[in-house]
Amino acid sequence: MSKDDAAPLEQEVLEAEAVEREAFEARFPPAVFTGIAKALKVRPTPENLSRLRHRLLPDFYFYLDTRHRYKEPTRKELIKLLNKLSNAASTLHSSVTSADYTFCLSHAFDAPDEGAAGVTDHFIATLESLAKTAAGLVEKPDFGKSRRGRPSTNEPFRQLTPTLVRIYERVRKEPADHPNWLPDSGTYGGKGSFYPFALAVWHCLQDNLPVESLAAIPSTEGGLAQELIKNWPKGSANR
Repeated sequence: MSKDDAAPLEQEVLEAEAVEREAFEARFPPAVFTGIAKALKVRPTPENLSRLRHRLLPDFYFYLDTRHRYKEPTRKELIKLLNKLSNAASTLHSSVTSADYTFCLSHAFDAPDEGAAGVTDHFIATLESLAKTAAGLVEKPDFGKSRRGRPSTNEPFRQLTPTLVRIYERVRKEPADHPNWLPDSGTYGGKGSFYPFALAVWHCLQDNLPVESLAAIPSTEGGLAQELIKNWPKGSANR
């Protein structure tokens, strides 16, 4: 593909991404931030709601719109990639070591000193090692399987939590504190108003996220509290 062909294609991709982002942001008009403003004890004026929206919406999109998040390849996809890599390395190794090509390559890629640019013994050995290593990984029965088990579906929300802590501490001028289980009342609570704020954010997300992104946040209020307790950001208060 020439540079002239690539430029329009790149522009088309950027325009498509812009349309998708606009559609996501349209799901969060300023009015849906009213509960969040009240939880922060901020008057829900149009100006304040717009400020909250401006501060939170980019992180909502970046962390929680799962359509744009990197997904690790599956074992099947990894094996397919490794097979391609092994075959390509094997083919190139055969080419550069073939008697039919050795003479041509020695002139086209003249490299008299080891380590210089060109076809060196080190380069040839690396190709052979790469082909064998890739092929060997494919044969391992446990290759590509997660060593830590199934990744948490709440990981996107977990990455958003430090942002919520910073916003709360900036607005309320007090340390954020994760909730604790209160046996007497049979519910979760804590010092200050951080948990009501997090709960208001959670309700806002529950009501307005695209359906395919709902799995990125806790599914229940209890799940939200447990997520905050177990994965409170390092360096924050009550850690």
